[in-house]
Amino acid sequence: MAISQSSNHAFRNPWVLGMLGFILVVVGINIFFITNAISTNPGLVDKDYYEKGRHFEQSIQQRREMVSRLGWDLRVQVPEEIVMNQRTTVYLNAVDRVGLPLEGAAVQLHAYRPSDAAADFTVEMTPYAPGIYSAEVSFALRGIWDLKVLVSQGEDQIEESRRISVQTN
Repeated sequence: MAISQSSNHAFRNPWVLGMLGFILVVVGINIFFITNAISTNPGLVDKDYYEKGRHFEQSIQQRREMVSRLGWDLRVQVPEEIVMNQRTTVYLNAVDRVGLPLEGAAVQLHAYRPSDAAADFTVEMTPYAPGIYSAEVSFALRGIWDLKVLVSQGEDQIEESRRISVQTN
């Protein structure tokens, strides 16, 4: 007996076989995605997300007051094109309220990978020139990265952020 639309047997009808094939493909793709999601968990949730959420508005207000009080102007500079696994220099230009270079600050660069927390890293930025701090970094993965530069001087702290895109060779 051959496969035909006029067949009385369900497994010989091409419409029934097509529907079964479609269902098997959808179930297979779902199994693949579920397995992939479980095995590659990036862990993007902060460890203390609840406390950060409770104090979110308060921390934004504190940051605004700190920026207003200090008057620091911070600018993160990165090259136009950043290539994966190649050394890149990131600069921070920092001036105070009257435009004088901000010196004697402790500066840290935090690089966050939004899709993979295991790739995150932190480096100290060193003075390059008056009011200019630098750090050489290498990004192991291509795609979007968030850079956060934390500038501390005494009790004062301000954070400046920048989103970058890392390309392949």
